[in-house]
Amino acid sequence: MINYFAEAEKTLRARGYLESALGNLTRRRERIISESAPSGYPSPDFSKPYASTSAVNDALSACVELAEVEREVALTKKTIAEVDTVLGQLEEADARLLRLWYIERKSKDEIAEEVVYTSASTIYDLRNKAVAQFALLYFGAGALASV
Repeated sequence: MINYFAEAEKTLRARGYLESALGNLTRRRERIISESAPSGYPSPDFSKPYASTSAVNDALSACVELAEVEREVALTKKTIAEVDTVLGQLEEADARLLRLWYIERKSKDEIAEEVVYTSASTIYDLRNKAVAQFALLYFGAGALASV
């Protein structure tokens, strides 16, 4: 049986890293394009009736790598959008608490100060309630058993 509460926490933690991943993937895509682009128009060598296999293999490898990066960019953007959509369905206070806790990784004292609660145990109770609601909205009815 899946622990949907733990999976919801894992998903929320990953959300913060996904923004960084998008930046890294974008830089990787730019590097592939710049390193794989032709460096000028080469003079044809008519003494050889064939293309260099290493040049063909390098071009194919770059195309495959670029396609992989594009797929990862699309998947990362889709996952960010899904998490943000669910956070948008929560009460504003719950969504804010989850963003501070999991995405921005603020300390418990900073969170308590920002959400104006004085007891750390209250913050944990509020967090548990918000994660449970996120799990229900994100995973559906299967999450009922673990929240």
